[in-house]
Amino acid sequence: MAGRLFERSEVEKLLTTGHVGPLEGFRSKVGRKFGAAVKLGEDFKPQFDFGENGLDAEKKIDTAIHESLGTCPVCQKGQVYVLARAYACENAIASPKTCSFRISKNILHREIPKEQVHKLITTGKTDLLPRFVSKKGRPFSAHLKIEDGKVGFEFAKRTPKAKKPPAHKAAA
Repeated sequence: MAGRLFERSEVEKLLTTGHVGPLEGFRSKVGRKFGAAVKLGEDFKPQFDFGENGLDAEKKIDTAIHESLGTCPVCQKGQVYVLARAYACENAIASPKTCSFRISKNILHREIPKEQVHKLITTGKTDLLPRFVSKKGRPFSAHLKIEDGKVGFEFAKRTPKAKKPPAHKAAA
């Protein structure tokens, strides 16, 4: 399934419980690795289960296990918590219509440390983060910033390259 072979124990669990995972090692149509849970759908066909709206499986925040990073920059009411695969506002988990703040722990093949997410929610911008990988496979550096309630990139200022003088034709 999506370029990943299942182990015997995973197949047994899927057939007995109807659900297994989350599992790593799947590949998308464009070749990117991803993880997902698998469930049995209609006619017992396996299908991906990304949870409700693709969010983490956690439906409720447990303050005993989930660490709080600070007040949500979008709704200004909830706390942002460290979840299994993302950082999210408690209001976005409880009721996605109330708040939309959620940032994946891994963006464009780069792990986003919680210290940078804390800086993002307190100042609105992270430090310059290196080693993002573009869709064309090229590495780049950028800041993450919050703009209009969404997380986006702010690219570092680049100095323009000096233009080469035109080559003159040699006299024959």
